[in-house]
Amino acid sequence: MVSFSRFRDLRLPAALFGAALLGACQATPQLTLSSAPAYSPEWCAAAKSLAANSGSNLFATGRCHELGIAGFAKDENLYLFYYTQGARWGSLQAAEALARLGQPVPDADLQAEARYRADRRQADAAMAAAISGRANPPGPPRPAPMTPTVQIPNTTFQPARIQPTPMRPAPSLTIPTQSTQQQGRTTTQSRRECVNGVCKTVTTTCVNGNCTTTSQ
Repeated sequence: MVSFSRFRDLRLPAALFGAALLGACQATPQLTLSSAPAYSPEWCAAAKSLAANSGSNLFATGRCHELGIAGFAKDENLYLFYYTQGARWGSLQAAEALARLGQPVPDADLQAEARYRADRRQADAAMAAAISGRANPPGPPRPAPMTPTVQIPNTTFQPARIQPTPMRPAPSLTIPTQSTQQQGRTTTQSRRECVNGVCKTVTTTCVNGNCTTTSQ
């Protein structure tokens, strides 16, 4: 018969071992990255798992490949790729690494695009909150805010009001009745003018440069 009395003294070490094992299972890449020695295999693995959309972790992963850390092939294509992506996400260290290796340094376009999308999402959320009424809940009257508010258009149907058209005087109409006649130095010209339906004949006579106008 096996006696377990001799295992009583092992209870405390076993408990400590279980706690350590549980803590190791619950360790996160962020915890490993902050606690493990830099550029150790576990540190590099944690940096690679967090490399997506992170310029600093992309640079760290590329550096692990350049150094040939265990589990990270020392492949120029790999660490140049990670350095390039890190520079596009705004990592100055990645940009300096590319310059050191004689490679072109790209702009931080991915970082700018991410900021633009974040600003758009924030603006859309603020607009949705303002429209639904959550941005300014009902309460006592308050002074007008300094920032512009969203004005909700009135969707109630209202028939259009027909404004009377003001009467305008009829335009004057000039109808020439006969062409200019010239006899010697005497010139006579007649025309017919109609205003509001009333017509009259206007005659202009010029004798040696002196003109007179008569209407009938």
